[in-house]
Amino acid sequence: MTVKVRKRKSTNGKMHWQADIHVTLPSGDVLRERRMAQGSTKAAALRWAKAREAHLLRHGKENQQPKNNTALSPTLREFVEQFRRDYLIANRWRPSTLYNWDSVLTHHLLPALGETRIDKIGPREIQKLKQRPLAASTMNLVLAKLRALLGQASEWGLLESVPKVSKVKETKRTPEYLSFDDYGRLVESTRMVLDEHSVVALLLGGDAGLRSGEIQALRWRHLFFDRNRIHVCENVVRGHLGPPKGGRDRWVPMTKQLRGALETMKRRSERVLWCSKNTEPFTHSVLARRVRKAMCRAGLASKGPHTLRHTFCSHLAMRGVSAVKIQKLAGHANLATTQVYMHLAPSTLDDAIEALGR
Repeated sequence: MTVKVRKRKSTNGKMHWQADIHVTLPSGDVLRERRMAQGSTKAAALRWAKAREAHLLRHGKENQQPKNNTALSPTLREFVEQFRRDYLIANRWRPSTLYNWDSVLTHHLLPALGETRIDKIGPREIQKLKQRPLAASTMNLVLAKLRALLGQASEWGLLESVPKVSKVKETKRTPEYLSFDDYGRLVESTRMVLDEHSVVALLLGGDAGLRSGEIQALRWRHLFFDRNRIHVCENVVRGHLGPPKGGRDRWVPMTKQLRGALETMKRRSERVLWCSKNTEPFTHSVLARRVRKAMCRAGLASKGPHTLRHTFCSHLAMRGVSAVKIQKLAGHANLATTQVYMHLAPSTLDDAIEALGR
């Protein structure tokens, strides 16, 4: 065991004392440590180095890993099992969140990096992952999941540092929606040809902005006709009933045609929408099939139920409703989500040109 101190120049040009310490541990391993010593004189620096030598002899080096550190650096596939059990399930994430994680892991991350040790995932591996033929939005979702995985591994002490995971450039697309005339024709055509459940399903999406899962979960006790309000407090995702997206409930006023359609419906189940044959509640596939059938009957392009929600937000923006009010009615967690509709606001450009003229 040896301890030496000598003067060295720092990168900023100042001089400091450097300690060079050699320690043989009881296990036979030899530690060598070079670091800046505390103290302005050689004697003070030597006293600090001796104290540091005693600490290393007694406790070893902090965060020291054994020579065979392969066992401490699991592959991504091995770590995913621990992450899912000790983080996702332990924190009681919703089934929809678990499904999204499993989908990204199964189809993207594990095929690309499953056999790679997590401490070997660096910029090169991340760039190779970005070369997979995926849409930009999907790739950014995959990268976000990878960043969360590596961040949790670092928090658990399995990684010294988390590599930088930057997003790919993503082009924002304008949501597809129905014009006022197309939406009116859709509702009238459905009212004439299809049953009342199909009409109410369309109105809940287009007149109230409910998501597909919120339409499926709607119960009669969530309708307050005396207050002319719908309490959106439940959501169905892949058969699992839970709170709405983001965990926030909201109150949505009823339009005259939505209220009229609801008041004339027969109540044969606690759910508002049910299949006429067996009184089973609507599933996502049933709802999507009804909406697509209604659009085809109205002579429109076949779209899914979420187009009705886009229509709801777009029509509000076109009527001059503020972004904050649309956010509250639609239940958007972030105002940035609502802003994609605001280019439809009638005064967006007119006010700017008028201000320029003034």
